[in-house]
Amino acid sequence: MQQFMDTRKSFLARLTTLLFFGVLLVYVLIVAKQILYPIILAILFSYFIFPLVDFLATRLKFPRILAILVSFLLFAIVLFTVGNLVVVQIKTFMVDIPALKEQAISNIASFQYFITDKSGVGVDEQNLWFREKVQSLFESSKTVSNVFLKATWIVEVLILIPIFSFFMLSYHERGKNFILMLVKSRNGELTEKLLQQVSKVTIKYVSGVITVVAILAISHAVAFSIIGVKYAIVIAILTASISIIPYFGTMVSVFLPLLFASATQDNPYVLLFIILYFWAIIIIDHNILTPTIVGGNVSLNPFITILGIIIAGTIWQIAGMIVIVPTLAVVKIICDNVEKLKPWGYLLGVDTHTLKFNKFKHLIKLKKKGKQTSLNV
Repeated sequence: MQQFMDTRKSFLARLTTLLFFGVLLVYVLIVAKQILYPIILAILFSYFIFPLVDFLATRLKFPRILAILVSFLLFAIVLFTVGNLVVVQIKTFMVDIPALKEQAISNIASFQYFITDKSGVGVDEQNLWFREKVQSLFESSKTVSNVFLKATWIVEVLILIPIFSFFMLSYHERGKNFILMLVKSRNGELTEKLLQQVSKVTIKYVSGVITVVAILAISHAVAFSIIGVKYAIVIAILTASISIIPYFGTMVSVFLPLLFASATQDNPYVLLFIILYFWAIIIIDHNILTPTIVGGNVSLNPFITILGIIIAGTIWQIAGMIVIVPTLAVVKIICDNVEKLKPWGYLLGVDTHTLKFNKFKHLIKLKKKGKQTSLNV
């Protein structure tokens, strides 16, 4: 009986400690998010550009600083090219604003009459309600100041990310040696193994996400052009960018082309085709693209991942939803390599052979092996 009581007290003590540090961690993340935001995003950007830096430095023998600068320059050229396409379409959009405005007013009027016909609420009542909502939104000085502060803060983050990334890439080896010096010789081998695995998984994850976004952007641009959505390239890039948020991004992104098309198109079939296209692309993305290009690199439990995205979004909004998956992948790697934490690693993970695409790849390998065997015979 005494042993049972001691075990219970020990369990409650560990649970209390865990909950305390959990609450403390969430509090620190909320309070310090303005400092941590650019640092975490800079780390992800560093991992994204690191393979190019490493290639220039090791294969082409560039000095490391020069390799980093060249990598940044190439990234800026790509960004400028994409931005130039967007600017060209925005200029066309600015020219077409009067016609689009008339079309939007006509579509809104048709929608209002539809609401009146179905619900009995008059157009004047709808206009009054909408006017009151807009007026209350802009009359709130707090709302206006919050929007201004948010915009200022976003600009600051965008400026800090490349600066932080430059120094992280410059002092990559020093940071690694610092961690190894902290653990000393006792856990040096394990720590070095963890650092290698974390680096490998993070690079693959970030590269995989960018690859998926690029594929979706091209697919959206082609599909929107065929369907007849105006300014297809701009809408495609913006829509695909939302897909950087795992699981939810592709599903939420459908509302952007739908809202734009409903306001600027006079053909209702365009909306139907957009819905059908996204129904297909969500199935393809969730079952083929993301599991193949991204999912195989992290092997995380989908339920834990979705739960983590929801919690991270509550704490850190969009940035939290972006960084939570690589963070969970890092936690899983640590748990898988530390004996006492292996149960947590098992909980976070998933059997890779349960993925459908992995089964498909396994069948292909078996067929190839069978063909080779028959040829040898």
